[in-house]
Amino acid sequence: MILRRPFTEGSAAYADLGTFLPLALGLIVLGGVDPVGLLYGFGIFALATAAIYRRPIPVQPMKATAAMAVAGMIGPEVLVATGVLLGITLILLSQTELTQRLKRLIPRTVLHGMRVALALTLILNTVNLSAVSLPVIATLLGLLIALQLTRLSSVSCLLLLLVGCAALTEMPAVTGFFTQIYAPSFSLPELSAFASALEFAYLPQLALTLTNALILTAVIAQDYFPNEEKPVTERRLALSSGLANLLLAPIGAIPMCHGAGGLSAHYAMGSRSGWSIAVFGVTCLLLAALYGDQVTMMIAAVPAEVTLVLVLFAGWHLADPIRVAKVRPSCKLTIAGMTLVALWGGLMTALVTGVILEWAISRYMQTGSETN
Repeated sequence: MILRRPFTEGSAAYADLGTFLPLALGLIVLGGVDPVGLLYGFGIFALATAAIYRRPIPVQPMKATAAMAVAGMIGPEVLVATGVLLGITLILLSQTELTQRLKRLIPRTVLHGMRVALALTLILNTVNLSAVSLPVIATLLGLLIALQLTRLSSVSCLLLLLVGCAALTEMPAVTGFFTQIYAPSFSLPELSAFASALEFAYLPQLALTLTNALILTAVIAQDYFPNEEKPVTERRLALSSGLANLLLAPIGAIPMCHGAGGLSAHYAMGSRSGWSIAVFGVTCLLLAALYGDQVTMMIAAVPAEVTLVLVLFAGWHLADPIRVAKVRPSCKLTIAGMTLVALWGGLMTALVTGVILEWAISRYMQTGSETN
């Protein structure tokens, strides 16, 4: 077991690529983001996170801002400004009890409903049936599940990547290896970029960050690691992600956060320490420093089927359908309602819906009890 642990952590380092790759590629190709600055940001943030938490607390793109940039609603300079503003906000939040008080108002059923809603949202945002082969997805998913039942389970994620890339694509020819070291450029956005960030990206992303990156990530981390001497809390997550965004945005890093889906992905692949996150961080730094702009071709070469299978596997663990099957019928109603609302109005709307449903069900049951 001791000898297998390093292999497990190294393989699990790439468990969250299903979220990272599509957004990173979209930001670089469609959003005009510099790949060197993006990867340096992720690499430094990942290494810092691994050292601080010593658990597989992931680093991910902030999804609302990433989606806006990919859609052309905001440019790279506004992304940087948004990262700075969110960084300052999260640092201030980390010095208050606001997120803890918000969490205390949310019933446990609603928190689990958020997990299911997030899992389904991640899967649907990744699926593009016109660009993937369903038989290939079924084969790769079957391979991944089968590997969990063997001694190769510790390296199942890495094997999936290798098999998928070898079978489905040809890696592009890259040049210039070790001929120079690429470094990010430092720049601060204009004041007009901060105004655009406040107008378009700041508030939608802050709402999603509060629910997914802070509250839900802390809840799942405490479920996975209940006996921690220094538990993962909302305040710690807010401080680490806040500092990362404030300090790394000027070198071209996109807005980044921790994430519940990524935590479930790393945990599902066997990671139990910060080593998997550190390996991911080192990988990002090496790719940025040694290959520069050519990284775009390398990211694009990873088959869509591989990323989708990783998302499906992580989504199953995040939703935890076995636990859902055991809850009371009233709880299942709340979870189902939240999941449907999330598909239409996003996670923040699902959260509000869940709280209202739980309150209404509680009042209905209380009224029925008094009547009887």
